[in-house]
Amino acid sequence: MRIKLTTSSELKPGHMTCVEINQQRILLANVEGTLYAVAALCTHEDWPLCNGALKGDSVECPLHGSRFNLKTGMPLDAPATQPLQTYPLTRIDNEFYLDI
Repeated sequence: MRIKLTTSSELKPGHMTCVEINQQRILLANVEGTLYAVAALCTHEDWPLCNGALKGDSVECPLHGSRFNLKTGMPLDAPATQPLQTYPLTRIDNEFYLDI
């Protein structure tokens, strides 16, 4: 099943948003025109990353400051040690889809 998430005109470069798909929150981030999708909760304390800061190709958790690489989901700073789940996206024209 393919679910439309957003369009390139809705989520501008340097911005992020959260969506809920099948009762799971997913963070979408546009980094210089490339869209990334990762789990929306920090793996350290299950804190919402949607309220965090987009810093280059990483997202910073607002609770303890752990950053996660949006391409790989890997934590870049303590206290987080577990990676975020990443989701592959499909781009068709200016629309982005998640295959589930």
